[in-house]
Amino acid sequence: MKNMSLDFSKIVPGNVFLGRDNGGLYFAAERPRHKVDIKYGFEITKNCITEEEWNEVFKESEVVPNYNQFNQKNIEDFLKIINEENEDFKFRLPSESEWELAKSQLKDLTVMPNKHGELIADQPHVSYWGAPCNGSPWLESNSKSAGFGMQCTKSGKSTKGKSITPGISLHKSHKRNIKFRIVKLPKSHIDSSKRHLPSEFDRFEILKREIIIAILIGIIPSFIWAYFNASPGYIITGFGNLIMGGVFFSLFTGLIFRPRHSTLEINDNKIISISPYRKQIKTIISFEDEYP
Repeated sequence: MKNMSLDFSKIVPGNVFLGRDNGGLYFAAERPRHKVDIKYGFEITKNCITEEEWNEVFKESEVVPNYNQFNQKNIEDFLKIINEENEDFKFRLPSESEWELAKSQLKDLTVMPNKHGELIADQPHVSYWGAPCNGSPWLESNSKSAGFGMQCTKSGKSTKGKSITPGISLHKSHKRNIKFRIVKLPKSHIDSSKRHLPSEFDRFEILKREIIIAILIGIIPSFIWAYFNASPGYIITGFGNLIMGGVFFSLFTGLIFRPRHSTLEINDNKIISISPYRKQIKTIISFEDEYP
């Protein structure tokens, strides 16, 4: 690059798990937990872009955008300038899976996440259903997007090496002090994937599970309680109330607690579902061709 010399770290191909398998409704936006296989190597800046580097790129512009309060257009202009100056590589924000893979491979303190959060290329979505499985950014063209006016961020607040849940930043004006890194890829690299997770969960399976749970932890206990504590004949006269009370209790507990969900991953040209308990494997999607 003519304007500056950035310090990059090489990231080798690998895989990461995104999302969570927690069963409660509260965690629905973070499901499904899934494995992303990144079969290409790339480079990522060791540190977030500094104000000096930002100003250097924009030094020939009529107006230098505010580094501490940049917007989405400023980011696009920044990337456009450095991409126009390089014939061999292209530069962009990292996808969430690339960001996580880099974090797992680079352990020294110089590459720790910025405490104010870091922008990533992915658009926010209502859940991970429909997400790409090859490391590509999950962009706005997907029907599950939460809106073009927002962009995902990753927070520096992580614990025990777990994947950090994405936050959201407005495109129009990113929150103050948010930072970003860039990745370097060969010009020939294509940010697209024909391999995505299913667009939605199996509603019948969820309904079946909820009925069983409602019977076991809601309805049966309410009848047991009535048998030992209610007045004689209440079980018959209050039959409907006991059922509704059990169902309500079951639904209330579902906000936080439910059995863990399966993890999805690509294996032998298929997307499979792996149960967290009995390790049962179920094929969700079978691909006809092998795609890069």
